Amino acid sequence: QRQFTEWFLETVKEEQADVVLISGDVFDLANPSSEARKLYYESLVELSRLNCTTIITGGNHDSPSVLNAPKEVLRALNIHVIGGLPENIEEVMIPVQGREDDKKAVIAAIPFLRDADLRNASSGESYEDRREAVRAGITQVFDEAAKICQRDYPNMPAIAMGHLFAQGVNLSDSERDVQVGNQAQYDASNFNSYFRYIALGHIHKPQKADRSGRVLYSGSPLPLSFSEIAGHKRIIVYEVSE
Repeated sequence: QRQFTEWFLETVKEEQADVVLISGDVFDLANPSSEARKLYYESLVELSRLNCTTIITGGNHDSPSVLNAPKEVLRALNIHVIGGLPENIEEVMIPVQGREDDKKAVIAAIPFLRDADLRNASSGESYEDRREAVRAGITQVFDEAAKICQRDYPNMPAIAMGHLFAQGVNLSDSERDVQVGNQAQYDASNFNSYFRYIALGHIHKPQKADRSGRVLYSGSPLPLSFSEIAGHKRIIVYEVSE
């Protein structure tokens, strides 16, 4: 992890990235070790020195409270953390400024969406009813975010972050069935078309989640099982032409 982080920081510097998006999971456990937290905070300090905006969203393995605890301190370093979906969805909208004054975009930093964020439980629901309610809830959250982007940040490219299980993606042995989260298997073609690009976390193998290539999993930075031995790991460098 430390070697990857050193390489990643050097790559951000070489690419002169305006924004770094980390779509969870940040940690593999809700209560990470002190060594893992130390590396995380050291990496964020180094990112803050590279004159870029960093946006981090929580995944299903992350504890929203653990990620959110230092968010006000991190904001002073131009690092934005959204550990869990806030009550006011407008709080996930983060306008960003490029290195040149005329370059601007807005990021809808949507974290892993838990059942409580997506649906109201009711008695007598079947398993498929619950799955469909989750799918509809995900669509509603992203649609609402797109409307806010269009209303409050017109003429600015809009990018979304997400953390979910997209339909038809390839899993590796390291994705634990009990913890894969949102078993509803969301159809990525349902993402609101207003978003230019959707940066997904959750699945360890890097891949496209839709035919257009607009919805992408960067994958995990390191192989997490022997089933990933032949795969290539990557980060995604995305450029908005305007």
